[in-house]
Amino acid sequence: MPQAKESRADQLLETATLLFKEKGYHNTSMQDLADALGMQKGSLYYYIESKEDLLRELLEQATSILGAQIDEVYAADLTAAEKLRIALENHGRAIMDHLNLVTVYLQEYRSLPPERLKEVMTRREHYEQCLMKILQDGITSGEFRPVDVKMTVFGFLGMLNWTHQWFSQDGELSSEEIAVILADLAMNAVSVKPES
Repeated sequence: MPQAKESRADQLLETATLLFKEKGYHNTSMQDLADALGMQKGSLYYYIESKEDLLRELLEQATSILGAQIDEVYAADLTAAEKLRIALENHGRAIMDHLNLVTVYLQEYRSLPPERLKEVMTRREHYEQCLMKILQDGITSGEFRPVDVKMTVFGFLGMLNWTHQWFSQDGELSSEEIAVILADLAMNAVSVKPES
C-alpha cells in the first residue's frame, strides 16, 4: 500500500508540473489536477494539503536539482576556472534535463506567499553566493579579469536560465553540448586575455 501511495504521489507531482507549466499555477485548479489523474478531487487531499503545498514541493525539488553539488564544487581542490566551468555546465544541464520542473520554478516561484518564498530565496541566494565567491577567488588569483562580480554572475545565470524558453530534446544539440557552449561563452567573458 505505501508503494501505491508513493507512486500516485509521484504521478501527482509530474501532472502538476505539466499543468503548471502549460496553464500556469493560478490557472490550474485542483479539479484540473484530479481530472488529469482520473481521480476524485477530494482524493487529492490524501497526498497533499493544498495546491500551494504542491507548488512548494515542486520548487524545493527544482532548487535541489539546480543547487546540487555547488558546495562540493566550491570546496573542491580545483582552480577557480575549473570550479566555475563545472558549476556553469552543471547548471545548464540541470535546466535542460529537467525542463518542465525548472520552467515551473522560474515562472512560478513568486506565486508562493512571502514566508514560503523566503525559504526558496534563501536557497537561491546561497547558490548565487557560491558562484560569486568562485568568481571573486578567480579575480583575486589572477585567473579572471576584474568584473562586477554580482552582475556577472546574474548575467551568467540569466543566459543559462533562458534555455528553458528555447531548448528542445529533439533539437540539433544535446543538453551537454549546449551547456559546454554556454559555459565557454561565460568563461571567455571573464578570462584574462593574453597580451598581443
